[in-house]
Amino acid sequence: MSKFSLFITLLLNVPLLMHAQMYDPFAKTAKTKSSSPLGLLPPPPMMASEPIIIPTVVSAIMNNKAFINGAWYAIGDKVDNKEVTYIQNNFVGLKEGNRLTMISVGSNRRVLGTKDVP
Repeated sequence: MSKFSLFITLLLNVPLLMHAQMYDPFAKTAKTKSSSPLGLLPPPPMMASEPIIIPTVVSAIMNNKAFINGAWYAIGDKVDNKEVTYIQNNFVGLKEGNRLTMISVGSNRRVLGTKDVP
């Protein structure tokens, strides 16, 4: 008889157990408001990056051509928006707009001078 009463008790309590609510520990936390329908945050604003300035390096001169920044250039070619105007034995002249820059060749590799030309 005890098995039968246990069966009846379980049979009567099953509908109560099926509709019982489980404890949810996250239900009480406040939900953050977001403007996106998917709940995503907007991306951070883009920071303005500063342009990277690569110095112009003249490594060698041979047969009226100059080896500038890893490539060979002749008179009239463009290097970083600068036109190669003349090539001498020891330096190269680069013109950007009205500004002429003379860069030396050799171990020092420095800018010899800059001047405005008409």
